[in-house]
Amino acid sequence: MTKELYLLRHAKSDWSTPCSDFDRPLNTRGKHQSIQIGQWMQARQIIPQCLVSSPAVRARETTLNICDMIHFNVMDVSWQDELYHANHHVMLEAVKKFLSQYDKILMIAHNPGMEDFLKFLCPDKELAYTKTGKLMTTASLACICLPNDPASIQLHTGYIETLIRPGDLD
Repeated sequence: MTKELYLLRHAKSDWSTPCSDFDRPLNTRGKHQSIQIGQWMQARQIIPQCLVSSPAVRARETTLNICDMIHFNVMDVSWQDELYHANHHVMLEAVKKFLSQYDKILMIAHNPGMEDFLKFLCPDKELAYTKTGKLMTTASLACICLPNDPASIQLHTGYIETLIRPGDLD
């Protein structure tokens, strides 16, 4: 049996409101994106055992919309301060920690860390970039299979099953 990791970049944020980066909310498009991805997950019965998220407002709002769509109890979300602008090393440690307890987790965080982490886990030949060279656009969801032993997760030990972007669903 393999472990399943779902990486979700937060949805589109609102840059029109003057606030700190941490406090930046989702814009109207971002709210729609997060609901749309959540509906896609629910339709495919992608329900994690554990949901781990950055506490930044835009990630939190994305997480709450996902929880609503997939019927995941918000009280069970693990808010991880270190995921706010985390690099792939920090994300790897968090994933190893949670995959030692669960078989299927969803992590919601930010770029460029999410994109770097996906590139770290999966060989580049498996990755599909957009025409503009992006991998994890806002509200992109990557579904990754990983080794059953979290300690053995390292460079290119993952296999990407799906990379879905909101634009793919329109």
